[in-house]
Amino acid sequence: MPRQIVGVEPVQLAYGNPKRKRWIMQFLPTSIEAGNTGLIYVKRGSAPAASAGSNTWDQVLNSGSGAGDNMDDAQPECPWKGDVWAISDTAGQVITILETNVEEKPTPT
Repeated sequence: MPRQIVGVEPVQLAYGNPKRKRWIMQFLPTSIEAGNTGLIYVKRGSAPAASAGSNTWDQVLNSGSGAGDNMDDAQPECPWKGDVWAISDTAGQVITILETNVEEKPTPT
């Protein structure tokens, strides 16, 4: 999975995608990335604020945790097809993110 840096400014992790099957994000544990000591706030649709007291985020991740939609591939499509954003309360936090699309089957001729 590709690595990405999340810092104290909002970053768009995924753009809206009508063919999305799933998206998975993991906040790498400190055993892999020693500097991953902060919190990451994740929001679907708009940029969140990096504050535990804010109501602008959907999920808060600590080192080693993950987020996503349809992570186990149980559904034929992802329930969320819009943008995914993140911000951290600490600079330079390293995550991995993976997005997969619904496979289109060719129409027989």
